[in-house]
Amino acid sequence: MTDHTAPRPSTAQPSPGQPLTDAEVTAYLARIGHPPVHAPDADTLATLQDAHVRRVPFENLDIHLGRRLSLSIGDLHAKVVGEHRGGFCFELNGLFHALLVSLGYDARLVEARDLEEDGSLGPRFDHARILVALDEPLLVDVGTGASPRGPIRLRDEPQQVGHIRYRVREVGGRYVSERLDGDDWTTGWSFDATPRRLDEFEERCTYHQTSPDSHFTHNPLCTLVTEDGHVTLADRQLLVTRGDHREESWVDEPLAVLADRFGVRVPRWPGTAGS
Repeated sequence: MTDHTAPRPSTAQPSPGQPLTDAEVTAYLARIGHPPVHAPDADTLATLQDAHVRRVPFENLDIHLGRRLSLSIGDLHAKVVGEHRGGFCFELNGLFHALLVSLGYDARLVEARDLEEDGSLGPRFDHARILVALDEPLLVDVGTGASPRGPIRLRDEPQQVGHIRYRVREVGGRYVSERLDGDDWTTGWSFDATPRRLDEFEERCTYHQTSPDSHFTHNPLCTLVTEDGHVTLADRQLLVTRGDHREESWVDEPLAVLADRFGVRVPRWPGTAGS
């Protein structure tokens, strides 16, 4: 079983200092509907993560609108908070990490990779995650299409977070997060505890917004975590998942759905035309 006390983030990590001003923090908290934070504790971390994943969507619309993505914290704040938009993993976890550091959390960005069936690892820096040091290290991830609604302890035991059970195992000197789907554990991302700077993810960020081999360049997508599942607009298909139940419907007015279901407004729909 995982040692609950190590490895843990420390003040030796490369840190952006206080990357957000007090006014930017206030605006960010208002964006996710969270009250002011008075103490950087575990309970508050859980409510921050839950508020974020339920109000800030995972989306790739700028890629299909032909806009180059930026990993500058200022640009990310302007997009997610100022423009009431979402983003994908590098954007969302990068900005949320900045918020946590600004609120006084001992937090670090870490890189994650796919774990293949043969045990090999996918490309480095393919996904960004966050580790937060409190009484024990906690895994935080607000940058996937089905992000957990709260932190996950680095323990090889089932943990209920929202309506889903997770666990974290050690495999080959790294950690692997898993979620319980029915009776089976589904492997998630493999990651370690090495602190990373956001600019170290630039190469993979460029790849995922430009390469035809990246699934992010195939179709526009916007998804948001809900109380018991998630709602997704995948091109013109609206997918609503509640537990094990899934509904699909065709969307004639995707811009209206974006505004009504996700709070996102863009000048045009970058997907397929209606039939």
